[in-house]
Amino acid sequence: MKKTKAVKDFNTLPTWIVSLTHPKVAYRTISYLRTVAQDFFILQFLRKFKFTKTPIVHVDNPLDKAIPFNPRRIADYLGFVNYWIRPLALLITTLGVKRAAPHLNKFYANIRNAYKSAAKIYRFRLSTTNRPKYKRRIYFAGVHMLDPHYLCVPSLHITVVCLAYSFMRNVFEAEHFPQQEKELWNKELYDGAVNIAETVLYVKQHSVNCISAALYMSVKIFPSIFTADDALGFLDSMFANQKDISESQKKEVTGYMKKLFLQLLAESEQCSDWTEPVKKWLIKYEKRADNS
Repeated sequence: MKKTKAVKDFNTLPTWIVSLTHPKVAYRTISYLRTVAQDFFILQFLRKFKFTKTPIVHVDNPLDKAIPFNPRRIADYLGFVNYWIRPLALLITTLGVKRAAPHLNKFYANIRNAYKSAAKIYRFRLSTTNRPKYKRRIYFAGVHMLDPHYLCVPSLHITVVCLAYSFMRNVFEAEHFPQQEKELWNKELYDGAVNIAETVLYVKQHSVNCISAALYMSVKIFPSIFTADDALGFLDSMFANQKDISESQKKEVTGYMKKLFLQLLAESEQCSDWTEPVKKWLIKYEKRADNS
């Protein structure tokens, strides 16, 4: 029996070529890249250089200290883009460009929606956490230089990896991939998403608060592919295989993230706009920090 190729072994080049040259896909790609520039990079640097005055809320949580700083995990953090680029290459390679193109179009529309949706929060309040002044690894210097670190709640890292694995799960079903391939690829993508979610805490790029808000946003903007049960299951999976956090701390951390996620979800039932619970939470957190 032929061994199924792992997602991580697919070359990213086909994705870049098709994304930037295919007549129907290139438009979506460029639109997405423009949104990233405007709603992620420019948005932060305008504030950093004081061209804008959007308030910045520190969203650190005492439970963040339960996750030890682990600079070795920076490589996993930097693998975030390739994490979702490789599955698109898988589709191009296995389905051919013609069949894969509509899926790429839809994915780029979805990931652009993630950035546009998060920006609705960022333009209301920017948010940050305390990052260690760690200089022994050059990767950290690069991350700190290119990322002013004002876009923490909600975490786009979390929303995008959850989008990627759940989107591909649906595509595998729609395209009737063999069961063995579906099972292996879904597990690999899911485990990779959980790994990245853990990593943003290990390298201190985010707080536990950022993850709950991101999962809440994911449920609200991708309801057909990512559900509340998916979000809760995802939180249950976090740190399950880690030995550097005690079992009691794991339960406390994941329990808190679940509680905040469910709180935001419950409050949204009384709101006309999904952003309102997050905005209210940020205001409360801001006031609490000011009074501490």
